Amino acid sequence: MMTDLPAALRRLEPEQLWKRSHIVLAGVLGLGIAVVLAGAVLSVTAQLIIAALLVGIFAVTVIARNEVALLCTVVLGFVALVRYEEGFQVEEVLYGLVYLSYLGYWYVSRLFVYRDNILKTKTDWALLLFLVYITLSLVLTPLQDGDLTMAASEWISLSMLAFYFPIKEICIRRRDRIPQKPILLSLGAIGMFIAVRNVLDYRRGLSEADYLWQIAMGRVVMNEHVLLMAGLVTLVFLVYARRKLSRISLLFLFVVFSTGVVIGQSRAVWISFALGMAVIFVLVERKQRLQVTTIAILGLASILIAGFLFFDNFFTVVLAGLVDRLFSLGDAATQDLSLVNRFVEMGAAWEHIRQNPVVGYGLGVPYSYYSLVYEANRVSTYVHNAYFGVLYRHGLIGFGLIFFFYVGTIWTAFRTSKKASSGSLDMMIATAAVAFLIAEALAANAANPFATADTTFIIAAISGLAAASHQHVSRSAHPHRPIED
Repeated sequence: MMTDLPAALRRLEPEQLWKRSHIVLAGVLGLGIAVVLAGAVLSVTAQLIIAALLVGIFAVTVIARNEVALLCTVVLGFVALVRYEEGFQVEEVLYGLVYLSYLGYWYVSRLFVYRDNILKTKTDWALLLFLVYITLSLVLTPLQDGDLTMAASEWISLSMLAFYFPIKEICIRRRDRIPQKPILLSLGAIGMFIAVRNVLDYRRGLSEADYLWQIAMGRVVMNEHVLLMAGLVTLVFLVYARRKLSRISLLFLFVVFSTGVVIGQSRAVWISFALGMAVIFVLVERKQRLQVTTIAILGLASILIAGFLFFDNFFTVVLAGLVDRLFSLGDAATQDLSLVNRFVEMGAAWEHIRQNPVVGYGLGVPYSYYSLVYEANRVSTYVHNAYFGVLYRHGLIGFGLIFFFYVGTIWTAFRTSKKASSGSLDMMIATAAVAFLIAEALAANAANPFATADTTFIIAAISGLAAASHQHVSRSAHPHRPIED
């Protein structure tokens, strides 16, 4: 009698299926890497890269025996994408193979093997429909004379939102292993890597400056939104930390992440960071509010002391530049050429939106406007405003779906923060999610978080953790009622 293979697969638990299939997936990954490197000349450097990749494949095969460890490894691998460089880099291609293989395996196994109901809430449906919609909208690119290469790059950035579902699912199903903690540690490690890199780049830029104004206006703007998330999450956990060593460690991390935000000199991110801290102040219990204020003061003092020690003779000029940048907020909308130029950019995008408001133009489709900065016509697919950017690319359909997901996540996280027991992991995750997502919604007026991989990845991760916490708390309160919020 022949075995019914689909039925046999469905009888396997996810852990069992993964143990039997991870070797095959590792082989597929190795084949993909070989194809990528096939055209390369096998120099000594190439041989070392191939050797390192073989070791990496072996390590991934070992790690893959534990699905939580595998997910955290894939999350940590995101550091391959955190430096903005033109074109496709080798490490980006390799990481693309890793994360797409992981997501492909997860979605195929859940949708077709187990046929799990991963769409438990309306926000889940909104996100899945958005991901399907942006993928189908790729057909618009050639019809609108867009650039398919650019469209592929933009789709990859948006595809990071797909991490929401595996993160949420594993945090719910493996509650016994508390996977939220290693996932948060992985995100913290990414934030630490970015913060240290940015500080070193900033210091190098100061040492190479020829004029005082270059020191005063020096900045490193890479991955600021990841640091925004890391700083707010750390603050929440610091407020509820009980052990002295934990408090010291978390305070150090908060200072490092805050320093990364400060040296970016993005006034929008500064204000968003302050808004996120204000949200945390409102959401925590009354006795914790004094701690938030104290930590903010200690953090500022620590940044000043660290700046004096780290930047030595440059510190006075750096501080003067930061203060000037802060107090220029009042007239930035009329005096800052870069900000005024963004209004011009938004106006040009709005004219296109009015002509095609429902469906949008799709990915990789450029528009033109007169740039006040370059004093020439500029062609771009990027809009420095998330709301205009999403409307331009995805129309009212895409905007409605992502708006419903985003606001729905904030609402459910807020409810969780109020229902969960004080100081519990679920309560802290929910509070941090509300603070970050509200802060990011403000920063989205001057940047487009749905156009860069780092921000979409962080939004997906935090939202997935918050959704899992919502279900934990709801199940504890009503163990026999299905979750349909």
